[in-house]
Amino acid sequence: MKNIRLTLSLIVTFAALALLPQSANAQAEEDSITQRILQRISAVDELKIKAFAGENNKGLLEQRAMLAPAQTKLMNDENADRKALYAILAKRLGLSVSVVGQVRAESIRKKSAPKVWIQEPSGKWIQK
Repeated sequence: MKNIRLTLSLIVTFAALALLPQSANAQAEEDSITQRILQRISAVDELKIKAFAGENNKGLLEQRAMLAPAQTKLMNDENADRKALYAILAKRLGLSVSVVGQVRAESIRKKSAPKVWIQEPSGKWIQK
């Protein structure tokens, strides 16, 4: 029940974000990060579907098999952008980066395709 309340309150808070003013620089940085994440989505999905990487309980990709250098770069770039975005959201919401990542991880777990490796909040890895 506590998790449900936390999740609902964070959803409401995230929805309210659109109403908060931001500096032009902060908005441009957030938009840039979001654009890079969107540009990589197909390649990231391929890593996950092929079980090379999974979604951990911190909202980040985690290596699950040997990666080629380009795949490692892709995963590292994705994680760097996710961390930067989580930091922006954490600051805006007055939360810790880890809480933002955990909430994002929950959302990712729910939306993940079948056979994708996901890490439960307990730390246990499963294939969805």
